[in-house]
Amino acid sequence: MFYKHSVLINLRGSVGENMITFYYDKSKRIPMYEQLYQYLKNAIEQNELKPNEKLPSKRQLAQHLQISETTIESAYMQLLAEGYIRSKPRVGYFVLENLVFPKRRNHQPDFVHKEKDMYRYDFKTNMVDVETFPYYKFTKIGRDALLDRLKDTINETDHFGLYSLREKIADILFAFRGIEVSPDQIVVGSGSEHMISLLVLLLGRDCRIITEEPSYVKNAVLYQKYGAKVDVSPLDDYGIQLDSVRNFSANVVHVTPSHQFPTGRITPISRRVELLHWANEEANRYIVEDDYDSEFRFSGNPIPALKVLDNDDKVIYMNSFSKSISPGFRVSFMVLPVALLKRYHHSFSYFSCSVPITTQIILESFIVSGEFEKHLNRMKINYKNKRDEMIRVLEASFGSMIQIKGMDAGLHFLVEFDTKQDEETLVQKAKSFGIRVYGLSEYYQKQPYHQKPTLVFGYSHLSIDDINQAIPMLKKAWFL
Repeated sequence: MFYKHSVLINLRGSVGENMITFYYDKSKRIPMYEQLYQYLKNAIEQNELKPNEKLPSKRQLAQHLQISETTIESAYMQLLAEGYIRSKPRVGYFVLENLVFPKRRNHQPDFVHKEKDMYRYDFKTNMVDVETFPYYKFTKIGRDALLDRLKDTINETDHFGLYSLREKIADILFAFRGIEVSPDQIVVGSGSEHMISLLVLLLGRDCRIITEEPSYVKNAVLYQKYGAKVDVSPLDDYGIQLDSVRNFSANVVHVTPSHQFPTGRITPISRRVELLHWANEEANRYIVEDDYDSEFRFSGNPIPALKVLDNDDKVIYMNSFSKSISPGFRVSFMVLPVALLKRYHHSFSYFSCSVPITTQIILESFIVSGEFEKHLNRMKINYKNKRDEMIRVLEASFGSMIQIKGMDAGLHFLVEFDTKQDEETLVQKAKSFGIRVYGLSEYYQKQPYHQKPTLVFGYSHLSIDDINQAIPMLKKAWFL
């Protein structure tokens, strides 16, 4: 509904002909003064009000609109503050001269939003089980922690992250990975994207970084987008090949030695020692150890981190809470060698930690309460049961046609198929049944993949029922 008085205002200071109508719309939750301000502002921008023209006096306009002069004054004061009008004492308000506004254009993006494909079952590798997360305990711990501690930490701006949280991360690293570091070496950030951007700035955009092939392609793309020179090295049975590293004249290698992504290979001690020797040959060489899912190993003892062998402080250790809590939690961290730590202090003191202080407080409290470790232990059992069921159903469905690789750790494994169908055919046939599977070739950037068709299966977010329904559907899709 419009305001009951449709007032005709002569913007030249009197009421008469050639008037412009201003309507106050009560249905909008916008104050009257702001609607009037917007109306006058648009009139000025569209040249309906000419430069140096006098606006109606506050008293005159208030009488015609039957509203208070205070409302009129508020609108005029906003126009004055933004530089649309000027005030002449005891005379009135005038449109500012020399105001030239470009014509408004309807700018539309030159791309069309593409809807994501919806699948009944999706074997993604970067998801967690949503049914078994301790929502109530996590929420209660977080609420209590914020009520208790937020007042004391609300102004914290440490560019490394909340120190007390870094202390707890250091404790976790020692307890679960055998890594002994100072909290002062730990940098907290919001995801791998942020960590990699910091690394490129820290190491310099002239750094030459080599990543594994195949690998999590996003990391290599991020390094490149942030300005580093990037190449890839093919894997052999022992991991990344040092000949490729030397041929590229790399000074940084990014590796996943404890559970190579996506193949699941473990870099043996001999190759780890070779990598460390390579790093020690020059002062500016470093190894980025991406320990992305070390929490989950289902047979034997946990594979020691490469950082444990790092007597010369050449390994930059990276990890996150994406697998142990949630990828949406967006909390990652890295451990810097002392030489880089000094550089970080010197060059990045103006940075702020990219993780909100509230998130850091909640995470720290979740760890201190003991619920994080309990949750982790529950998830190990849960994921092992899912993995075992997945393997059982795959072997029952496909028998000797498949070979499963890299199933001893992590939340995914490879399935190699002995079939004349190529990998892309398997992916597309699965899609026609509403199932998303991922070909190993998707994780290659440079080297063509010519081996038997191999798929990467993530299972952590699927229920046992999902597994028992999806795998037989895949058999039907591929081998009708």
